[in-house]
Amino acid sequence: MRLSPLPKLVLLLLALMAGHSLHAQVSDSLHHRLANLLVQYRARLLKDTDYLRSVDSIAPLLEGDDSLPGLLSTYRQIAFGDPTLGRRRANYYTYLALNAYNASKFGSAIYYSEKNNEERVRAGIFEKGELAHSDLFALSLYYNNRDYPKVIMKLLILGPALNRVPAAVTAGKASPEQVFLALSILETAVYTYAKTGDSVARMAAFRLAATIQQEVRRQPEKYARFLPQYNYLEHCTAYRNELSLGHPEAAQQLLHSAIDDVESADFPKNLKADYGVSLYTEAVDFYFDRNQVDSARRYLDILHGHGANAMYAVTDQGFLLVGDSRLLAGEGKYAEAYQALRKAWLLRDSAFYAVSSDKDNNLYALAEAENARAELLRSEESKHAAQRSNLLLFFILTMLVLGGVTAFLIYRARQQQRLLDLQGHLARNFHDTVGPMLLYANALVKKEADHRPSTALDELKSQIGQVMEAVRSISHDLKSNRLGTINGLGKELSTLLEKIREATGIGFTLTVDNDNRVLSHFQLTHLLKIVQELISNSIKHAGCSRIMVVIKGHPRNLQLDYSDDGRGMDPDVAATGIGLANIRERVASLQGLFELNNAFPEGYSIALSIPLL
Repeated sequence: MRLSPLPKLVLLLLALMAGHSLHAQVSDSLHHRLANLLVQYRARLLKDTDYLRSVDSIAPLLEGDDSLPGLLSTYRQIAFGDPTLGRRRANYYTYLALNAYNASKFGSAIYYSEKNNEERVRAGIFEKGELAHSDLFALSLYYNNRDYPKVIMKLLILGPALNRVPAAVTAGKASPEQVFLALSILETAVYTYAKTGDSVARMAAFRLAATIQQEVRRQPEKYARFLPQYNYLEHCTAYRNELSLGHPEAAQQLLHSAIDDVESADFPKNLKADYGVSLYTEAVDFYFDRNQVDSARRYLDILHGHGANAMYAVTDQGFLLVGDSRLLAGEGKYAEAYQALRKAWLLRDSAFYAVSSDKDNNLYALAEAENARAELLRSEESKHAAQRSNLLLFFILTMLVLGGVTAFLIYRARQQQRLLDLQGHLARNFHDTVGPMLLYANALVKKEADHRPSTALDELKSQIGQVMEAVRSISHDLKSNRLGTINGLGKELSTLLEKIREATGIGFTLTVDNDNRVLSHFQLTHLLKIVQELISNSIKHAGCSRIMVVIKGHPRNLQLDYSDDGRGMDPDVAATGIGLANIRERVASLQGLFELNNAFPEGYSIALSIPLL
């Protein structure tokens, strides 16, 4: 199994685009430099741009430091507080992606790399619709995790953009970086189709890569800086293709050509280690498969750190342990081979523990989010009560305390702004912190379920999905300047029914009582979709001329009754259709009750009830 270096390298290239030079330094010294920069900035000795530029020179060197997100808090405030600093916002997401990748939080790393790409498109650095670094990053992670169906699905989505690259190169419109992305994606495609046995797709990807390489060679001046990487990609892609065609001698020559490319003086020094690890890993598997143990041992020793090109690289410990086990077994040292293999399996078992741990952490985070939201609602109610009291006092003392009233109005405006700022801050934290954690947990659960299906994992995946939906709802509620109400639901339905009447001639009656009760965004959205489904059923199956909807707000629940003057629902259609099933699922997610009274062909009615906030 070839371990691609591309996930980390994609992020390193993004960091290099910002003008960084990645050299190891002592972490304590870097922390001290950042602290001094912050002191100078707060003392107004540094401008915003000077502070950001200085942090840019340090942050990539702390990619593996757990405290990096916290150290970048001031950087983030400046970058996101000025619409013109799009490049800095992109840099911020690059640093978070590197940090998440080094912490093996691959779901978070994919999320931050996608955010990085979005910011670069907004800043005009990338063009919308081009191949993105986040695409290559996600592909490489899926491939490393052996999730080949996801790789293939993403390759199918990227197919049209890849097919446009040769013409863009010929026309001089493809940047060297776009060519690098295309060739790297096609290399991953050839490896993936070789693993899945799809020879037709593999040859198509190989020919497309060869066509791009041919067009690039016709413009050597434009692509000179990237030619060493292009040569490496050409030899690696051809190696995998020849191996799949059953030509081991030709494949061996191409593999050593790729190794020579990386070890040459022209190859970028900062990329040598990771690319070298990828090739030496491939060489170990290649020679093991051909029972050339001495050659396999030589490259495995390099991966253990005995080589200039592997000195600073991080190799998968599971791969090293399995390789050591195979060598020991070949030497007849079966007890030592067993111990090495056992360690490798213990490493794999730790992945399941990570899934469970993330589940607990996410549920804890959700509990904190719910509590914070409840506090905000209570604060909102307290604020309204205070406003009513202050308004009464205003009318009594208007002529006597005009200055005091003015001060009160200023104070109230500031309090409202602080509350909105707090809501926005919490919403961003939930979206940017809890969201990636949930995404990563979901990816780990799916991967584990693919390998070892079980009812417990299916239930865990379902729970994580519900948590993700709840977090999105909370984030929306926090970002909103006003709360949803039953009255708002009534207005939305009135607009919808009016459009139905204009389009179909079907009239309606809508009654809304006690419409000042609060609804969350989650409740409002699902209730609208439920009524839309009911209206669709009436139009398609009932043959009605009028729709009746009644909404009542009670102290503890909302009651919604729906009916029409048609013939009702054919029991056979109702039994096989998915509309009612969808409605029941939505009502269940709202923790409500649902009742269907079908008297076909005399008509039908539906009553549902959900608890209110």
